[in-house]
Amino acid sequence: MTLNYFHFTAVLFFIGLLSCGTEYEEPSFTIQNNNQVEQLVTINGVIINGGGLQMTLEAPMLKSKGKAIELGSVTLDQSGKFSLSADVPGLGYYILKVNGTSLDSIELTLVPGDSILIKTHKDSIGNAISVSGVSWSQDLEEYQKNRALGNLKGLSDFAAQKMKQNPASPFNIVLSLYIMQSPEDWDEERIQIFGGVASAFYKTYPKTDVSQNFVDQFEIMQTYMLNNGFYDAPDFESTTINGDKLSLSDLKGKYVLIDFWASWCGPCRRENPNVVKLYKKYKKKNFTILSVSLDQDLTKWKSAIVQDQLEWPHHVSDLKGWNSAVVPLYQIKGIPFTVLINPEGRIIGMNLRGNSLEERLKSIFNY
Repeated sequence: MTLNYFHFTAVLFFIGLLSCGTEYEEPSFTIQNNNQVEQLVTINGVIINGGGLQMTLEAPMLKSKGKAIELGSVTLDQSGKFSLSADVPGLGYYILKVNGTSLDSIELTLVPGDSILIKTHKDSIGNAISVSGVSWSQDLEEYQKNRALGNLKGLSDFAAQKMKQNPASPFNIVLSLYIMQSPEDWDEERIQIFGGVASAFYKTYPKTDVSQNFVDQFEIMQTYMLNNGFYDAPDFESTTINGDKLSLSDLKGKYVLIDFWASWCGPCRRENPNVVKLYKKYKKKNFTILSVSLDQDLTKWKSAIVQDQLEWPHHVSDLKGWNSAVVPLYQIKGIPFTVLINPEGRIIGMNLRGNSLEERLKSIFNY
């Protein structure tokens, strides 16, 4: 699996610690105030043979005394018709319950101003409904059928398909709950699908809690994938201090810490003693370091290696500074920056240093 993931259009999330280099500004979000003026939605329809049933609209993500907030309720007339109006605090996840049960329920992603028409039968609420009035009507109808089958794999595949087709659809709020039902569903394609939704929501609904939640979840997914060997580290070749060529792939079969640094980088130099300590501790356990310098001055680069006692044999640089070919390849925004690779050449850690690097190596080598 190649690392085209790095070039994915969604926002890249790397934890910004003190570093030298280009300025990296994390995206900022303005979250809607929960005290904002609420706006009306209307839900009309008919439930055949449902006369006298009670219907409630709940907001599961909004709690009061541990319970979901009820936004509105209505009793169906004798013919099963109903009309329910409610104020909602914004784009979000809502449940329309019949007789207060989750079995007979319809999951909705309402936006203030929505007007929805629902038709079904008393015995088919959980599996067959007709919906109109919103862009995601068909998605809801198909989702209800898939959910009723009880096939989690099928529901997960359906969610992935729909989220990929229309990343900005409000109904993806519901589908996102099912796209990764099992460990087998954690793959690059689905992470990218989820990332596409996060990016679309950030652009389309930039001032909502929902957008923030999607972005937060995508960050967690990225971190998980980058720490668990899902991606091949991009190979590259550079020049050693002796003028020879060395490729990252030449070190395959070992745990490799790629350490991007430079002699002129103060934080890099301050981190070097910790890197030296860890190299001495684990060098006999199939562990090595590949130092990649963003220097431009060969003399200063060599001098820093000697001064900081960087005793491992693998030091490379093309002496092009920030114009080095490795900068865009690894999306380097600042140094020091590290990438930890397993013997198969897959990434198992990003931007580790200090205690975080020490703990990661300790967990690998049990020492």
